Amino acid sequence: MHSSLEKKEAYMRRPLATLALAALPALVLSACNGNAAGGVSGMTPTAPNSPAIVGRHGRIRHADDGPQDLHAGGADVPGIAYNLGNQPVGYYYESQSPPAQGSLFYSYGGTGTIYYCITNSTDGRHAFEGYDDSGYPPTGPCAPLGDTATGFGGRQDPLDFVGTATALPSTECCGTDSPYYENRDEGSVTWGQPFEFPQIGAVIVYGYRPQDFKANVAKIKLSTWTYCAIANGTISNWDDPAITADNGKSVTGGNSETITFYFRSDSAASTYNYTNHLNTACNVTFKPPYNKAPYGSPSRSAAWTFGVSSTWPGPGSSNDPNSNYVGENGDPGILAGIQTTPYSTGYVVGGYVKQANPKVGQAELQSGQTGKKAVFVSPTDKAAVAKAFSNLTASDITYGGGSDGNPLGSTTPWCQLYIPYSYYVAPAKGAYPIVAVSYLLFYGQNNGVHTADKTTLIKFLESSNANKITNKLEYVALSKSIESAVISALNGSGSQTACLQ
Repeated sequence: MHSSLEKKEAYMRRPLATLALAALPALVLSACNGNAAGGVSGMTPTAPNSPAIVGRHGRIRHADDGPQDLHAGGADVPGIAYNLGNQPVGYYYESQSPPAQGSLFYSYGGTGTIYYCITNSTDGRHAFEGYDDSGYPPTGPCAPLGDTATGFGGRQDPLDFVGTATALPSTECCGTDSPYYENRDEGSVTWGQPFEFPQIGAVIVYGYRPQDFKANVAKIKLSTWTYCAIANGTISNWDDPAITADNGKSVTGGNSETITFYFRSDSAASTYNYTNHLNTACNVTFKPPYNKAPYGSPSRSAAWTFGVSSTWPGPGSSNDPNSNYVGENGDPGILAGIQTTPYSTGYVVGGYVKQANPKVGQAELQSGQTGKKAVFVSPTDKAAVAKAFSNLTASDITYGGGSDGNPLGSTTPWCQLYIPYSYYVAPAKGAYPIVAVSYLLFYGQNNGVHTADKTTLIKFLESSNANKITNKLEYVALSKSIESAVISALNGSGSQTACLQ
């Protein structure tokens, strides 16, 4: 049995996460500074005269000090699919790691290398909108994975594009009183209205250390009631009778083991999507057997009363301190915490967990029930994950809509393709239950800056070749009808101008 002191000491000792990326060339691992292996690195950026690195097509070249490459960043939800976690640490003129072979950005087919600095969705949107007080300038150095953001490693402001797993709200775009209009669409150079579109689907999982439980169970199963009760603090021990009932036996062999729960300490779309799911799935009238012991009772509730937010609002937050709930920066930070803390869990994007070394397990979660028996599905079950997105089509797109439910006020609403959360917050029975849709944001007017490569990138991302890559990495390609809608917006039709110029 591990005491809380032992867990605290393990937390203080733990190294930063390392992602095992078998597809990455050995030369990149040895020659690149920063996060060449895709994991978090404590190494500092090298000087401008740093060693040669491997470019997108395997060419050895020196550090970029020219305008040929694309610099982007933001959401870490799609980060593994985009660059396999290869963080371009440092400034643009230093030896930044290019996207790893086998990733979407490595394979896109353009002339320039894409350097995507993984931060979070909020930082990405703010960089896109031109916030001058964000503290994370596009030209500031890209920080190692798991560290607090310092910039995006870009050559200039603005970046070429950004990623966000929370679509633009009306408070950020696009009317005349919005930050975007004030900071990006005024002056002698206009960047036009945004081109925003849903690009990829991801799963959010409950990670855990397999070695802590393998003597008793092969896999952890969590009913909806149980994973809600873990999130809200009702369940704080792995030997809780609800977890025992879910798994048919005690997962700890009858030992008392306190749960350490990791959450995102930064403002993150994964937190928004996760708490949005909890707000929907946990605040229901539970059916038998979850409305009585060993589950719900007058003194045991699985309800999520903390609301929906990009900043963690639950136990352990500034409003409700709890030593068993620990905040970490980014998915890599949460992953590192789980890897090194006995009997821990937390919500983390499945793409990161799939690549993790040491290995991290992914709990099977309830997705409906047959009679009184729960249906459990795994985030590694491709069919169950695909089912969570199978009903999303172009007919679900709200053109010109904001993620807060209000119109963006754009003059080109056909260029903002938003899918409301309600369409995927509670997937059908048998589908993996906690998922997110991640978006890309481009400027409508690019003033000749990498327009050809951006067009090539978007067309590639909406292709069957890209989908083959996506589906190998614990992500899901969105439906062909959504892909077609993106391409139609890109090209324009009739009186609707092209969304990328």
